[in-house]
This record gives sequence, C-alpha cells and structure tokens, in this order.
Amino acid sequence: MKFMVLFLMLILNTAFAENNYSTKSKWLMETNSSEEKFKKIEKQLRGFDLAMVEVGYRFNSFYFALQDKNYPLAEYQLDKIKKAIENGIERRPKREKNSKIMFLDTQYENMKIALKKEDEILLLQEYNSTKQSCNACHIAERVPFIHVIDPKYRWQPIK
Repeated sequence: MKFMVLFLMLILNTAFAENNYSTKSKWLMETNSSEEKFKKIEKQLRGFDLAMVEVGYRFNSFYFALQDKNYPLAEYQLDKIKKAIENGIERRPKREKNSKIMFLDTQYENMKIALKKEDEILLLQEYNSTKQSCNACHIAERVPFIHVIDPKYRWQPIK
C-alpha cells in the first residue's frame, strides 16, 4: 500500500513539474490591469450576502455549542460572526448602521457577558435576543423573508 501511495505521489509530482496538468485557473491572470483584477476579486467576494452565508454557518455551530454547554466554542463562533459582519460592512458600508445598532454595538456584548457567566437562564434569554436582533436587522434591511430560526441539524461534525 505504501508503494502505491508513493508511486501516485511521484506521478502527480512529475505531471505538475512538467506542466502537463494544472489545477490553477487563469481567470485572474488573464486580466491585464491591476484595476481589472481588483474588480474581478470584488465580484468574487461580493457584498454583504456572502458575509451572511458565513454568519449562518457559524450561527448553526454557535447554537449547538450552547446546547452542548461548550461555551468556549460558542464564544469562538460568536467572535467569528462579529468578524464576518465587520468584513461584510467593509465590502458593503450601507449595511453598517443596522448591523451596529442591532448586533455589533449591543447584542454581541450582551451575549459575550452571558457566555462569561455561563448562566443557562441568562444564556437562553440572550440567545433569543440575539436571534430577534438578527430578524429585526433583516426587517430593517428590507429582507424580512430571511427569518432566523433555531437550527434543526448540525452542519459541522464538532461538539
């Protein structure tokens, strides 16, 4: 078995070295000017919607970390949610006002305090307030059809 793995590695290494096969896409390198490259990168990163995809993914893990009483993981995911929103604001500044009012300057800090106290009643209250603030922000941003609920299934194989 070791021989097969080494043999496969040798073949792949030779193929890459001879440029017979490449996994690199040329979509960015074919662009001439730096300005065009930056426009292509901006298009790939998009605006706030991509940040919300990350927030949703991390919110799922945050929810289950609370369920598991894994408060360090919950705090880690909460901090990453904050960072994803901040990065989204950098790409789409018009989302800043409601993001700050509804979460960054208020609910984020309240949830951090609850996590430090590890008080299950307070955590449940602040979790529900966090979820409500997300939904209030969606309403304020004119996307009320995006309604945050308690996740039913884990998306990550971590506990």
